[in-house]
Amino acid sequence: ATWTQLFFLLSGFVLAYAELSKPPKTGNARPSILRYIRRRLTVIYPAFFLSLLLKVTYAPGRSAFEWAMLPLHGLLLQSWFPICHATQSGHATCSPWLFNGEAWFLSVLLVFWFTLRPLAELFRRRSLCFSAFSLLACWLFSLVFHVLGSQNRLAGWLGCTDSFCPMVIMVAIRSTPLGYFHVFVAGVAAARIFLLTAMRDAETGGRVSADTRRIVLAAERAPLLLRFGCCCGYLCYAALLFLATSWIGSYYYFFHNGGMMPVMVLILLGAAIGTDPVTTWVFRSKPMLVLGRISYMQYLMQHVLQGWIRRAFGWQDNAVAQAIFVPCLILFSYCCQRWVERPYTEYQRFRQDKGIKGFEDRAIDWVDRKMRKAQADA
Repeated sequence: ATWTQLFFLLSGFVLAYAELSKPPKTGNARPSILRYIRRRLTVIYPAFFLSLLLKVTYAPGRSAFEWAMLPLHGLLLQSWFPICHATQSGHATCSPWLFNGEAWFLSVLLVFWFTLRPLAELFRRRSLCFSAFSLLACWLFSLVFHVLGSQNRLAGWLGCTDSFCPMVIMVAIRSTPLGYFHVFVAGVAAARIFLLTAMRDAETGGRVSADTRRIVLAAERAPLLLRFGCCCGYLCYAALLFLATSWIGSYYYFFHNGGMMPVMVLILLGAAIGTDPVTTWVFRSKPMLVLGRISYMQYLMQHVLQGWIRRAFGWQDNAVAQAIFVPCLILFSYCCQRWVERPYTEYQRFRQDKGIKGFEDRAIDWVDRKMRKAQADA
């Protein structure tokens, strides 16, 4: 569970790099924020909607609360608010983890995408020291969640005496944007560090600046620690697992909500620079590249497929089903990616190339016109 934060760190890094690696667009050349969000959703939404549809179809026996939360899931709003419902058995069901619970992070990412451009502009002209300090500050901020969540401190401060209130607080920490925004910011800071330490201006040969038009990789300029970031990061992770396992349990919220950041940043930068042996021999191998293309689909489909197998053949005492689960998951994910996700993405690109507008494009155009008019009137 501590690796969940990697989604937000990686997203902040990749999207900020795309923004910071070229001069900022202005005027009509810069797509509106709604059009930018739509472009991002084109990539992730087909797989998510398919997993949601399959999950609802094969397990239709849902409570009224779950059906009421379904529209939030369809709109990727399930993690924006920690909505929980107490069941008659004394347990609680919460909106982020209903249906396909693995998809809650997509709802969180949707919020972060609205903040990407301001964050990218904030770091565009910032120094290496500022970016490194921001990264350190984001890591230390993770301690806030340990203070709030450990031993139900926040619930005690608020005077909550029942078991339901701590559950809501736990959900707010573990599965809403509040718990991971600092991790996303750290990803943006890491992208700036990568540009300043491992890239150079292709025209001048100097350091990347805010006015740089084209950049090239300069791995030899990067510090040795970053060039071997994957090796160092995984060694640190192994040391943490074998030598300090008790810390992870005692400081669960810290490690779950950003405490693993130094390890992940090392791995991320080492993989981006590309000279690390782990990157060269493992990450760039053909099997890993194939698995990488379907990894997102695998993650979303893991419990969908497991649920099918459990209902049809049993799971707890079925060694055969457990043994074939991973190969079946890879095959099932490949088929979904090949014949569902890829055709949809290619169709959207075809529409864009031909200038074909759907209802969502017209709705975005209408909202953009209203927003521009409101800005002009102001």
